[in-house]
Amino acid sequence: MPYWFDGNNLIGQSAALSSSRPHLRQKFLSTLGAYYRAGGGRFLVYFDGDDTTKTMPPAGIRIRYSAPLSADEAIIRRLREIRHPQEVIVVSNDRELQNRCRNSQAKVLDWHQFTSRMRSRNVRQSRQGDPEEAVDVEDWMRYFGVEE
Repeated sequence: MPYWFDGNNLIGQSAALSSSRPHLRQKFLSTLGAYYRAGGGRFLVYFDGDDTTKTMPPAGIRIRYSAPLSADEAIIRRLREIRHPQEVIVVSNDRELQNRCRNSQAKVLDWHQFTSRMRSRNVRQSRQGDPEEAVDVEDWMRYFGVEE
């Protein structure tokens, strides 16, 4: 299942602030990379603006920079272009974007719902006996300020 992330919304940064603090994007991408390695799905992160750092994303994570559009507009435009938008899960805390995605037939999750899925998958992965691949969800949630 493809997951599309509203990157700047999820790290709580504007495009301008995020470009001056690229470590926040890198930490977010690194965490998504760990989840991808644990069997999380196909990940596409939309960031506002342009890529000023030219860094490589972790394996399994694709990035789209939305300039000159906002990431919200780029997500909605792409949902309208693809054949099966109902197969996409958009992860954002932006309620307006969530509504627009639902109207475009995509599924939506907020950050808390997504991390709950991660926790559930992490438990299943741990039961299968590969502790090296387990994602430290609690650490990730603390970093991004999500209360349990």
